[in-house]
Amino acid sequence: MSIQPAGSLLRAETRLLRDSGEPAAEESAELLPPWPTDPKAAPARLYPSPGPAWPSRLLRGLLELLAPARAACGLCGGGFAPGRTSLAGLPADLPRSWCEGVCGRCRGMIPWISRIQCHVCGRPDPCGDCCRRTSSGFIRSRSAVRYTLEMRQLLARYKYRGEEALQPWLAEMLLPAYHALAEELRLADRLPGRVSDRLGRDGRSEAQPFDLVTSVPISRQRLEERGFNQAERLAASLAVRAGVTSRPLLERKEERGKMSAKTRRERLLAAEGLFGAAPEAAGILRLLAARDPERRRPLRLLIVDDIYTTGSTMDHCALALQRCSHVPVDLYGLTWARA
Repeated sequence: MSIQPAGSLLRAETRLLRDSGEPAAEESAELLPPWPTDPKAAPARLYPSPGPAWPSRLLRGLLELLAPARAACGLCGGGFAPGRTSLAGLPADLPRSWCEGVCGRCRGMIPWISRIQCHVCGRPDPCGDCCRRTSSGFIRSRSAVRYTLEMRQLLARYKYRGEEALQPWLAEMLLPAYHALAEELRLADRLPGRVSDRLGRDGRSEAQPFDLVTSVPISRQRLEERGFNQAERLAASLAVRAGVTSRPLLERKEERGKMSAKTRRERLLAAEGLFGAAPEAAGILRLLAARDPERRRPLRLLIVDDIYTTGSTMDHCALALQRCSHVPVDLYGLTWARA
């Protein structure tokens, strides 16, 4: 195959373009306006000058009103317009990402617990369980929402149907109850006769309200069936958002059936001796206490679970940690729902 010189190729290409009616490279250059030789003169525009921008902005605004941007709800997955839903009735400590990522229908069905009647278990209704209990391993517990039918279905989607994308949304729902419990502890530390760890110039505690966050364990059988421990994941996510350390400290000795299918008496009996401290729990608590030898109060631990029903699970988990600890420890509870 013979190689043609570049000049002959250019002449052939120019001839083809001339035959087709399109200007060749040399001819098209003559169609462009001459570049000004005067440096103060502005170069000629190849395209028309852009018109005013306000008509396009007005058009975009009208299009957004007629067809607003859609987002997928983090709880139901349905599309909604984020700017058209009201934030009224939502707790103040909810993250903005949660408020803007959940549709108005899902927001309206969530029964937030804003006021409590039992200061031990955080129940919004009159409580008979705490009055019957003669002793308790935990000091107090708080919950984010009531355990209604809608909340039961939402939690079941996460626990049993494998919708793990719900996990960050459920974890952020714990934050209002967590901050409320933390504020209760800060107020209690400022009472006369109570000494907090460290007080700032304004009299507020500078330390975290809890030294460690842990969770209620599940049996090995449930872990193999489900693939994860929902309470442990909620505790880990909450700890990251609250800036507290999270570690598993408890273990479940055996499987005694689902607590949700039992009566109150059956739950109380089933929880006895069911939980124990993990082998490394005592060492972890000892290390926590050794980090601050000038500590003037017991260690504060927060136990996280998904549902609070009678308090028997929370109570026996707290007792197991108290029995294994060689240092004074105060136990508190935090659950996603209050039955």
